[in-house]
Order: sequence, then C-alpha cells, then structure tokens
Amino acid sequence: MRDYADVDFYTDTSLVEDPHSYFDFLRAQNPVTKLPHRNVVAVTGYEETIQVMLDAEHFSSVNAVNGPIPDLPFEPKGDDITEEVRNARSKIAYSDQVVTEDGKRHADLRSILAMLFTPSRLKALEPNLRLTADTMIAEFANDGRVDLVAQYGGPYATLVIADLLGVPEKDRPLFRKYLENAIPAEVGGEVDMANSGFAKVGKHIFGYMTKRRLLNKPGIKQLRGLFGSDDSGEILTEVALAKFPDGSQPSLVDVTSLGAFLFGAGQDTTNRLLSNGFRIIAERPDVQEELRADPKRIGAFLEELLRFEGSVKSGGRLCVKTTTVGGVEIKAGTTLLLSHMAANRDPKRFDNPHEFDMNRPKAKEHLAFGRGAHTCIGAPLARKEVTVSIERLLARMGNIRLDEEFHGPEGNRRFDYEPTYILRALKSLHLKFDPI
Repeated sequence: MRDYADVDFYTDTSLVEDPHSYFDFLRAQNPVTKLPHRNVVAVTGYEETIQVMLDAEHFSSVNAVNGPIPDLPFEPKGDDITEEVRNARSKIAYSDQVVTEDGKRHADLRSILAMLFTPSRLKALEPNLRLTADTMIAEFANDGRVDLVAQYGGPYATLVIADLLGVPEKDRPLFRKYLENAIPAEVGGEVDMANSGFAKVGKHIFGYMTKRRLLNKPGIKQLRGLFGSDDSGEILTEVALAKFPDGSQPSLVDVTSLGAFLFGAGQDTTNRLLSNGFRIIAERPDVQEELRADPKRIGAFLEELLRFEGSVKSGGRLCVKTTTVGGVEIKAGTTLLLSHMAANRDPKRFDNPHEFDMNRPKAKEHLAFGRGAHTCIGAPLARKEVTVSIERLLARMGNIRLDEEFHGPEGNRRFDYEPTYILRALKSLHLKFDPI
C-alpha cells in the first residue's frame, strides 16, 4: 500500500483516480485520524461516520460543501465556537445553501423542498422520467456508441429537475448549457460562485419567483382572475408562494437558492451515479446479462452501486463544541473530512467491501444518501431516475462494452475523473453497443 502520510486530500490530484486506497490507508491508522494539513480530522469508519452525521450539537454543516477551503474567517478559540460560526456564516463559502444550514433554519428550508418530493408528486413525475429517457436515447440509439456522461447523464438529470420544478420549456436548453461543465469544489481550485453555471441558473429562477409573487399579490391576482388568468397549481407558483411551518414567507433569495441547489445537487450526483453504474455494466458481462434477464434485479444492483461507488466522495463538518469521536478528541474549530465512500467500504460493516456483490445482505444500509437531519431529500427521485435510465438504456443498447479507443484494452483500462474532492465523477464514459 502506498504511503499517504503527507498528502493533502484537498489538493493532491493523484488521489482523484483512486480515493479508495487512500481511505483504506487512513482507516488502517484509525477510523478517526488527524490529517497532516489544514487542521482536519478524517472519519472513515462506518459507525463513527453515523455518529457525526447524527450529532448536530457538536458538529455544524456550515462547511459541508467546501470542507476546510477557504479557512474560517475567524480564529477559533475555546471549546465552544457556536456563536462565532453563527456570526461569521455570511463570510463562509456556500454557507447559505440548504445543505450547509443548521437547526431551525435548515428545517425551514427543507420544508419547502419537501413539497416537491411527496410520493404523489414523484409518482406523477414517473411518466416524464421515461419520456425524457427515451427522448435522450433516441439522439444516439442508432450510432452504436455514446459518451454516457455528456450525451445522456448530464442532460437527462437537468431536464428531470426542470420537470420537477416546472421550468418553462424555452429555458431548458439554456439550463443544459449552463450546467454542462459545472464541477463543485475542484481539487486545488478557487471558489468562484458568482460566475458558475449554478449562479446563471439562479438568476433565471430569481426571475421566475419574482414574477410569480408579483402576479399573485391580492389586487393583481383579482384582476387576472377577471380575465381568466390563473396559475394556481403551477409548481413554480407553489414554490414562490410557499410558507415556512411557522407561517412566515421565505425571502426571494431563499427560494432562488433552493431552486439552484436542486439543479446543482440533483444534476451532478445522478449523472455521476449513472456513469459509475454503466462502467460496471460494461465491464461485467455477467451483471449485464442478469439485469437483462430480470429487470427486477435493477433495485439490488442500484443499492450495491450506491455502496460500492456512490457519487459522493466526501463532505465536511465543522466541530463547534469540543467532543470525542471513536475515542479521539475533536477540538472546536476542527474540520471533519466525512467520507460517505470510505464508510461504505468499512470492512467492519461490509464483508469484502471492495467487491461488487448484487447479493450482498443489508446493502441498503449504505450511507450514500447520508443519515440524520441532512439525509438527501432527493434520494427517492434519484433512485427512480437511475432505475428508469438503466431499464431504458438496456432496452435500446445490446452488448454494451467499453470503447477501447477511449478507455484502452482489457487489462490496461484508463478512466479520467473530474478533479473534485466532493464527487466520484467520471469525466466521460465512452460505450459501444449493438443498437436494439
């Protein structure tokens, strides 16, 4: 095993291709290990990861996206920095997103998202999932080859979120363009939220919300009613007019951020999960044959995929009150490298964790979607998207295999991954297939 003792997880691009060996190295030292740089402690054990995910008193999600980069805008002192974090939140990158909020503020924002992910709404969305999948596949079905990331996964996930949120048809091509190469938390990169594709999407969403709030002011709404103009029941209008549980109304910035977050989180993670899954399908003819013979096995395939090679590599937590995890003291002000991926390959929890096994008992106990208050609210949609995509792609693509022109011959494969410490993200997945 390589000696990773002095590497910096957040800048060392050599870890991008194979993060699993690095996490194995850390876990072999201790499931809770202090890293040599940036005042970071890595948590790579399954039980220890759950402990942190469930502990909102001692750990804040304020740095869930970027981890320790950039540094905190203040010098942590003492064993409780809860108040200092609260006062400095506006100066911390991405700290205004639902995924980085804490406590009541997080619960309030999540309540707005929850209205989009009800079982009835997801059930109503399912025909569109299939229609969108078939429409995307038709663009390359007769070619016999495809880059699944660029030609299917990315645009498919973007259009599904557009359906979920009710984005006007005329704007959807723009959204696809904005999000084509959007990569969060690039290794060694700088945070430039203002010029990102997510910011451009956010500007459109801000416009949608502003217009709908204006048109639904009492006097204007009454006047529109006289002319038979009614947008009640429209998803964007429902979101624009939604209230927090206490009856107060979110700001326009709040609802805009939620909409942009859906595109950021929903688009990238689903796309990457699909490509990780089809790499396995292309490399394992036995798995491909089993899924074709019995599509009901796609569910088992998906859960093991989420455990084995889920989209999320790591997230951050900030210790706000000094505490202990796995027998190791964590001082207030310390960043935790919390790795869903490492926890899902902890041999204390999963036997032979580096093997892909569709018959694995209790595979659903993986942490790909997190645990606790920050459990991924879009998990049911992600499962439906990936299940439908696998069904439809297998129905149109026979004998799926890797394109050796791009990925090399068997025994000498090569794959390029996006240089991000958050996601396990193939840059491309070039496949060949027999058109069906």
